[in-house]
Amino acid sequence: MMNRVVAYSLFVWVLFVQTTIHPYYVSTMEIDYRPDRSALQITIRVFTDDWQLMLNTDYDQDLRLDPDSDAAQTVIHSSDYLQKEIELKLNDTEVQPVFLGREYQDDQIVFYLEVKDVAEVKTLTISNSILFEVLEGQQNIVRIKTPTKRKSYLQTQRQVGDVFRGVM
Repeated sequence: MMNRVVAYSLFVWVLFVQTTIHPYYVSTMEIDYRPDRSALQITIRVFTDDWQLMLNTDYDQDLRLDPDSDAAQTVIHSSDYLQKEIELKLNDTEVQPVFLGREYQDDQIVFYLEVKDVAEVKTLTISNSILFEVLEGQQNIVRIKTPTKRKSYLQTQRQVGDVFRGVM
Protein backbone atom coordinates (compact mmCIF):
# COMPACT_ATOMS: atom_id res chain seq x y z
CA MET A 1 0.00 0.00 0.00
CA MET A 2 2.80 2.41 0.91
CA ASN A 3 4.56 1.68 -2.41
CA ARG A 4 1.38 2.64 -4.32
CA VAL A 5 1.05 5.92 -2.42
CA VAL A 6 4.69 6.79 -3.08
CA ALA A 7 4.42 5.79 -6.75
CA TYR A 8 1.20 7.77 -7.20
CA SER A 9 2.69 10.82 -5.44
CA LEU A 10 5.78 10.64 -7.64
CA PHE A 11 3.61 10.32 -10.76
CA VAL A 12 1.52 13.38 -9.80
CA TRP A 13 4.66 15.37 -9.00
CA VAL A 14 6.23 14.52 -12.40
CA LEU A 15 3.04 15.56 -14.21
CA PHE A 16 2.94 18.82 -12.25
CA VAL A 17 6.57 19.63 -13.04
CA GLN A 18 6.13 18.88 -16.75
CA THR A 19 3.03 21.05 -17.06
CA THR A 20 4.55 24.02 -15.21
CA ILE A 21 7.83 24.10 -17.13
CA HIS A 22 7.69 26.78 -19.82
CA PRO A 23 9.89 26.14 -22.85
CA TYR A 24 12.71 28.62 -23.28
CA TYR A 25 13.62 29.60 -26.84
CA VAL A 26 16.89 31.43 -27.34
CA SER A 27 19.51 32.02 -30.01
CA THR A 28 22.84 33.80 -29.86
CA MET A 29 24.46 36.02 -32.44
CA GLU A 30 28.09 37.01 -31.99
CA ILE A 31 29.50 39.82 -34.10
CA ASP A 32 33.27 40.17 -33.97
CA TYR A 33 34.84 43.20 -35.62
CA ARG A 34 38.24 42.15 -36.96
CA PRO A 35 40.18 45.24 -38.12
CA ASP A 36 43.10 43.02 -39.21
CA ARG A 37 40.73 41.40 -41.74
CA SER A 38 38.53 44.48 -42.35
CA ALA A 39 35.51 42.35 -41.56
CA LEU A 40 32.61 41.66 -39.27
CA GLN A 41 32.58 37.95 -38.53
CA ILE A 42 29.16 36.71 -37.44
CA THR A 43 28.31 33.45 -35.69
CA ILE A 44 24.69 32.49 -35.00
CA ARG A 45 23.71 29.56 -32.78
CA VAL A 46 20.17 28.17 -32.83
CA PHE A 47 18.68 24.97 -31.45
CA THR A 48 18.39 22.48 -34.30
CA ASP A 49 14.81 21.45 -33.54
CA ASP A 50 13.68 25.09 -33.55
CA TRP A 51 15.43 25.70 -36.88
CA GLN A 52 13.90 22.56 -38.37
CA LEU A 53 10.44 23.73 -37.26
CA MET A 54 10.99 27.11 -38.95
CA LEU A 55 12.22 25.55 -42.21
CA ASN A 56 9.27 23.19 -42.40
CA THR A 57 6.76 25.92 -41.48
CA ASP A 58 8.07 28.87 -43.53
CA TYR A 59 9.15 26.94 -46.59
CA ASP A 60 6.43 24.27 -46.56
CA GLN A 61 9.05 21.55 -46.53
CA ASP A 62 9.51 18.24 -44.78
CA LEU A 63 13.20 18.61 -43.97
CA ARG A 64 15.06 16.77 -41.25
CA LEU A 65 18.27 18.18 -39.79
CA ASP A 66 21.32 16.53 -38.28
CA PRO A 67 21.63 14.47 -40.41
CA ASP A 68 20.13 16.48 -43.24
CA SER A 69 17.47 14.90 -45.39
CA ASP A 70 18.29 17.46 -48.12
CA ALA A 71 21.48 19.44 -47.43
CA ALA A 72 21.16 21.66 -50.52
CA GLN A 73 17.62 22.80 -49.64
CA THR A 74 18.61 23.33 -46.01
CA VAL A 75 21.45 25.67 -47.04
CA ILE A 76 19.35 27.55 -49.61
CA HIS A 77 16.43 28.13 -47.24
CA SER A 78 18.65 28.90 -44.25
CA SER A 79 20.63 31.50 -46.18
CA ASP A 80 17.45 33.06 -47.55
CA TYR A 81 15.82 33.18 -44.13
CA LEU A 82 18.85 34.76 -42.45
CA GLN A 83 19.00 37.47 -45.14
CA LYS A 84 15.34 38.32 -44.48
CA GLU A 85 15.44 38.26 -40.68
CA ILE A 86 18.80 39.90 -39.91
CA GLU A 87 19.22 43.57 -40.69
CA LEU A 88 22.52 45.35 -40.21
CA LYS A 89 23.37 49.01 -40.70
CA LEU A 90 27.06 49.81 -40.50
CA ASN A 91 27.77 53.53 -40.06
CA ASP A 92 24.22 54.31 -41.28
CA THR A 93 24.63 52.18 -44.42
CA GLU A 94 22.69 48.94 -44.80
CA VAL A 95 24.99 45.93 -45.30
CA GLN A 96 24.16 42.35 -46.18
CA PRO A 97 26.25 39.61 -44.55
CA VAL A 98 27.48 36.85 -46.83
CA PHE A 99 26.49 33.32 -45.81
CA LEU A 100 29.71 31.27 -45.43
CA GLY A 101 28.40 27.99 -44.10
CA ARG A 102 27.00 26.04 -41.19
CA GLU A 103 27.69 23.07 -38.97
CA TYR A 104 26.02 21.10 -36.21
CA GLN A 105 27.37 21.21 -32.66
CA ASP A 106 25.53 19.02 -30.17
CA ASP A 107 21.86 20.10 -30.34
CA GLN A 108 22.55 23.36 -32.17
CA ILE A 109 23.07 24.52 -35.71
CA VAL A 110 25.80 27.13 -36.08
CA PHE A 111 25.82 29.60 -38.98
CA TYR A 112 28.80 31.60 -40.16
CA LEU A 113 28.37 34.92 -41.96
CA GLU A 114 30.68 37.81 -42.83
CA VAL A 115 30.61 41.45 -43.86
CA LYS A 116 33.79 42.41 -45.74
CA ASP A 117 35.49 45.74 -46.40
CA VAL A 118 34.76 47.20 -42.95
CA ALA A 119 37.22 50.03 -42.37
CA GLU A 120 35.74 51.19 -39.05
CA VAL A 121 32.71 50.77 -36.81
CA LYS A 122 31.22 54.07 -35.68
CA THR A 123 27.71 52.68 -35.29
CA LEU A 124 26.22 49.26 -35.87
CA THR A 125 22.43 48.87 -35.87
CA ILE A 126 21.29 45.27 -35.43
CA SER A 127 17.86 43.73 -35.83
CA ASN A 128 17.71 39.98 -35.30
CA SER A 129 14.14 38.65 -35.61
CA ILE A 130 14.89 34.99 -36.36
CA LEU A 131 12.23 32.55 -35.17
CA PHE A 132 9.94 35.29 -33.81
CA GLU A 133 7.08 34.32 -36.13
CA VAL A 134 7.39 30.61 -35.28
CA LEU A 135 8.12 30.50 -31.54
CA GLU A 136 6.26 32.58 -29.00
CA GLY A 137 8.72 33.77 -26.38
CA GLN A 138 11.77 33.53 -28.67
CA GLN A 139 14.68 35.65 -27.43
CA ASN A 140 17.79 36.50 -29.42
CA ILE A 141 20.97 37.49 -27.63
CA VAL A 142 23.30 39.71 -29.66
CA ARG A 143 26.92 40.13 -28.57
CA ILE A 144 29.27 42.58 -30.25
CA LYS A 145 33.00 42.51 -29.75
CA THR A 146 35.59 44.96 -31.04
CA PRO A 147 39.22 45.34 -30.00
CA THR A 148 38.22 48.03 -27.47
CA LYS A 149 34.61 47.36 -26.53
CA ARG A 150 32.09 44.59 -25.81
CA LYS A 151 28.33 44.93 -25.58
CA SER A 152 25.38 42.53 -25.32
CA TYR A 153 21.72 43.06 -26.20
CA LEU A 154 18.56 41.02 -25.73
CA GLN A 155 16.10 41.20 -28.62
CA THR A 156 12.54 39.96 -28.21
CA GLN A 157 9.33 40.13 -30.21
CA ARG A 158 8.60 43.40 -28.43
CA GLN A 159 12.13 44.82 -28.61
CA VAL A 160 13.90 44.30 -31.92
CA GLY A 161 16.76 46.55 -32.90
CA ASP A 162 19.70 47.96 -30.99
CA VAL A 163 22.42 50.45 -31.83
CA PHE A 164 26.03 49.82 -30.89
CA ARG A 165 27.98 53.08 -30.68
CA GLY A 166 31.65 53.82 -30.48
CA VAL A 167 34.55 54.58 -32.75
CA MET A 168 36.83 51.58 -32.88
